[in-house]
Amino acid sequence: MLKRGTWTNDTVARWLSRHAQATPHKPAIAWAGGTLSYAEAHERAMRLARAFVALGVSKGDVVAMQLANLPEFIIAYLATSLIGAVTCPMHMPYGATEMAPLLHHAGARLVVCGPPVGDRVPADIFRGLQQKVPGIAHIVTVGPPAAGTLSFDQLIDTGPFGDIRSTGIAADPAILCFTSGTSAAPKAVVHNSYTMLANNRLCAPLYDLRADDVVLSGAPFTHAFGICIINFALSVGATQLLLPAFRPDLFVQTILNGRPTTLFTAPAHVAACLKAGLLDDVEFPSLRIATISGSSCPPQLAHALQQRMPNGKVMQMWGMTELFMGLNTRLEDAERVRCETIGRPTPEMEIRIVDDRDAPVAEDISGELQIRGPSVFSGYYNNREANADAFTDGWFRTGDLASRDAEGNVRITGRLKDLINRGGIKVNPFDVEVLIDSHPDVMQCAIVPMPDEVMGEKACAFIVPRPGASVTLDEVCAWLRHHGIAKMKWPERVELISEMPMTPTRKIIKGLLRPAREART
Repeated sequence: MLKRGTWTNDTVARWLSRHAQATPHKPAIAWAGGTLSYAEAHERAMRLARAFVALGVSKGDVVAMQLANLPEFIIAYLATSLIGAVTCPMHMPYGATEMAPLLHHAGARLVVCGPPVGDRVPADIFRGLQQKVPGIAHIVTVGPPAAGTLSFDQLIDTGPFGDIRSTGIAADPAILCFTSGTSAAPKAVVHNSYTMLANNRLCAPLYDLRADDVVLSGAPFTHAFGICIINFALSVGATQLLLPAFRPDLFVQTILNGRPTTLFTAPAHVAACLKAGLLDDVEFPSLRIATISGSSCPPQLAHALQQRMPNGKVMQMWGMTELFMGLNTRLEDAERVRCETIGRPTPEMEIRIVDDRDAPVAEDISGELQIRGPSVFSGYYNNREANADAFTDGWFRTGDLASRDAEGNVRITGRLKDLINRGGIKVNPFDVEVLIDSHPDVMQCAIVPMPDEVMGEKACAFIVPRPGASVTLDEVCAWLRHHGIAKMKWPERVELISEMPMTPTRKIIKGLLRPAREART
């Protein structure tokens, strides 16, 4: 039973209108090229919303967006919200092959895409996709006009404009996001404003988030994490500072020059900046909070960022597309807790950690993390098979392995699907990966199972070596022996690669790491 007030009638459109009236001149969006006030953002979003209506888009229709973290993404998102349509973000690396089944599954009516970048011309990609997804009636392009598309700026400036006759309510679908790496059997997560905005409203006091904050998202807006950060800033009328796309030098310069007070970033972002030497002798005095999320964070990364924040604190947050912000450390926590755990459930969320029979495990014992609460989605859109495995007794099965200490703080210890079944013994590679990552010649490591006729499965370590370095299986095993890791957990093959396959939120896609037939040492 939800506590009274957990869900409200708030929508993105209502938050926008409220701030446009109360603080019209306050910057809503800031980037290297300028700012848009709340009044200006509201006006541009309203004009675009009316243009969408004139094009036949109405409440409940799906508007797909493939844009970098640009002002136009936020304006398109706000416009879609103003008419009660459904935002469906497409990850930036996706091409026609990846997007065709997703757009078809979503039933996209209109697409907003970005300008050409090098040889990639999004307008051409989406015009080709119209043949495979006939439901796409219009393509709107940001940047130079393109044949067969409509200009984003011209729609705002000159229309045509229609009247918005029906706006969305909190119970209506608001966003449709696909979980990373899904295409053949899409797992589409639909959130209404109840589940989408509850976290933001309830967690704002936890962050002491306020209107004078400047919020920077390192996560792409085409992911639920990025959407969550847009909404988080909007919930209190803060300013959203934009980083169009992650690049280590731009990331550091945006923090130094844009002076955000609140940062949301991923472990891979911090690691890339550290390894490039960009954080040497650098401090970020403007940051009062830097929250690390998106994947498991090695403690040394969190501590390294904390050392560069003389006036702020590092926090960690764990979340999923299916529920947004599920666990979070607190500002009052000791540095050890904030840098080495993901904290405790966010307000009104509940968790349990269970064994393979769904029985609770003891403190400090690893088990599956399950969660329930006001932000958890109701089920995958039009995917009965996925839904059958997603819930048990009202709890969402996250697939993450975790443990909880005596203070109630949680640590992620791996993924269920990453376990290696070595002769009937389930081996969790998580702690081994962390240790190999700390080897002086290693930039990144991921361990995956490889078939074995005798043991069933053995471990193969894919390694990205540091520039100019190399590493062998013998060296890896010697490193693990030195650190006291049991031999049964050592990898039995090493594959050297130039880079890891990554999701848009910088998680390693282990499913694309396939060991070669011949061992390499």
